[in-house]
Amino acid sequence: MSNLVIVESPAKAKTIKRYLGKNYKVMATVGHIIDLPKNRLAVDVEKGYRADFTTIKGKGSVIKDLKKAVPKGKKHDVYLAMDPDREGEAIAWHTAQALDLKNPRRIIFHEITKDAVVNSISQSTKINKDLVQAQIARRVLDRLVGYQVSELLWKKIWYGLSAGRVQSVALRLIVEREEEIEAFVPKEFWDVFANLEDKESKKVKVKAQLAKKEGKKFVPKDEKEVLDLEKDIKKKDFVVHNVEKKETRRYPYPPFTTSTLQQAANNVLGFSSKRTMALAQALYQAGHITYMRTDSVNLSNQAISAIRKTIKSEFGEKYLPEKPVFYKTKSRSAQEAHEAIRPSDFGLKTEIIKQKFGSAEAKLYDLIYARALASQMNPRLVEVLNVIFRVEGVSKKNYDFVLKAEKVLFDGFSKVLTMKSKDAEGFQTVSDIKKDQVFLQKGIEKEQKFTKPKARYTEATLVKTLEKYGIGRPSTYSSIISTVQDRGYVKKEQRYLIPLDVGRVVNSLMQGSFERLVDYEYTAGVEDSLDAMAEGKVKYEPFLDKEYKLLQKELKKAHKEVEKEDVVILGKSDEKCPNCEGKMVERLGRYGKFLSCAKFPKCKGMKGEDLEEDLDKEKYLRPKECPKCKGKMILKMGKYGKFWACEGYPDCKGVVPLLLKEKCPECKSSLVERQGKWGKAFTGCSGYPNCKYIKKHKKASKSQKKN
Repeated sequence: MSNLVIVESPAKAKTIKRYLGKNYKVMATVGHIIDLPKNRLAVDVEKGYRADFTTIKGKGSVIKDLKKAVPKGKKHDVYLAMDPDREGEAIAWHTAQALDLKNPRRIIFHEITKDAVVNSISQSTKINKDLVQAQIARRVLDRLVGYQVSELLWKKIWYGLSAGRVQSVALRLIVEREEEIEAFVPKEFWDVFANLEDKESKKVKVKAQLAKKEGKKFVPKDEKEVLDLEKDIKKKDFVVHNVEKKETRRYPYPPFTTSTLQQAANNVLGFSSKRTMALAQALYQAGHITYMRTDSVNLSNQAISAIRKTIKSEFGEKYLPEKPVFYKTKSRSAQEAHEAIRPSDFGLKTEIIKQKFGSAEAKLYDLIYARALASQMNPRLVEVLNVIFRVEGVSKKNYDFVLKAEKVLFDGFSKVLTMKSKDAEGFQTVSDIKKDQVFLQKGIEKEQKFTKPKARYTEATLVKTLEKYGIGRPSTYSSIISTVQDRGYVKKEQRYLIPLDVGRVVNSLMQGSFERLVDYEYTAGVEDSLDAMAEGKVKYEPFLDKEYKLLQKELKKAHKEVEKEDVVILGKSDEKCPNCEGKMVERLGRYGKFLSCAKFPKCKGMKGEDLEEDLDKEKYLRPKECPKCKGKMILKMGKYGKFWACEGYPDCKGVVPLLLKEKCPECKSSLVERQGKWGKAFTGCSGYPNCKYIKKHKKASKSQKKN
């Protein structure tokens, strides 16, 4: 009888099987096998917050097969090889409970290589009960908050809404950023440049930007200040006041953590956090990268040795530092994994990954490979040149104009990580400029600009902010962002996260009645407490008891004080009620905004929002009649966006999607805008699945991206 190794994933099982001999059988649980049931609270608050875990639907057969595979006899062992974090520890514990294992062995590895797997067998331990308890505490707390606050949302807004402990904080961030943008008042300013020519040789021509007036920073705030400046320095010569040359070392970034990988994949590759983690999971389970949920930037000595060997052989000794580079982890909670994300084998190139998996996995692997390699390379050496031109105006006031340029002396780590150089006029053009050199004024360029608000969050910047505040952990960033979108609270346009009306309403209720739950410091404090529990420093029941009692107090107050009308009424309207001629208010309903009589429920007069008013009639088709009853069609808002519905609803349920006027080149049906598996919008044929045409969009040029 073989020893049994149990993992979560069939792909992981397949990889591990290659490294273990015939004396080991490897099987998978296919994720969690036990969890809290969805249809009830399943937490006994009277008996120490005991969680009533049950077998997940469909996993009974998995447990049955695993039980049959458990070896009999003392000479054989069962090894639980779940992921090296709290969730993995909990899955291992649940598996041991479900299979009634008496003395299971826990094995942990951060990369699926032969050495790592074989060594983990010889260094097996017991299941870490503290880690398990911390994970169960997280699950129970999230259930208590989510289940009970969601019930309040059903009563005060409408059925089907939900609230989560961490997701509500992310929603707050997104809504508050949008409110900042809406409240922002742009301020005018002007960029001013002087076109200059060397007075003596007439060969050096440069453009310098206005920086100071009388030694103080000066940015003209309106056109009058620009005109006054032009008048003051008209026909005046510019003199080189100072030339500063200095060499600057730019050091490489540390290897990836979960957070920085998600940020880079979003910024560089356009991948969502969810897609990034799915691709990384596939690479990890195949044994090609180390564990992808980590907040550590450490590299093992073995990995550093392999990286240095690769740098020396591929790029030469000049790119290799005398000593290895070590990075300090900034995250205060970096404890769930021991290494940063890196390739398991630096001899495995991107081309092989592309052949094995596809282009998406290959792009992510290349990003991980380059970042890990660059982290152990010499710094980039740059010569920076700052030239200050001074001109004295008629008013005897001095103005400083600045020109900056740089030249790469040694590319260093940027040999593998591309970096742009700031080179205003070409370093060679300006490198010979000397102090006191005189330049003729050949013209002034000016451009009116306005200050801009902070940009909306992208997935990358939201992950960075969540990490900054200590909200969530590496394993949760992806699910947090997916959840607020899946619930319909936030939509993604291009790369930006935008709150929808229902998201604003839910956030308003949460901030008004559950200020504690959506407080950044409180949420980070909960994570710290869970980390402390994982170290055996915080007890399960007292922690949950404190949280539960505070929650009950807030729920009782909210049920009593919050009125539905206070939540769903968005504002007053100038429209008159069609029934009583009285005033109307704008309300938010399940499928968007509408007008209702201010006297509701005494008067039930209402008007739907005129969605057609904002419809691009040059882009979209308007159906002539209902396909079922030939009646008039009205544009409505549904769970998945706008659609055409018969005005005779509910007697007639005729609907038509929002079709484009553009036709499919293959079958001549109308095209339609859709959303892909990873949240990316695309244009496809409305005749799908009979016609599978997808329109290819041209990539924006660099100049278009800048604009």
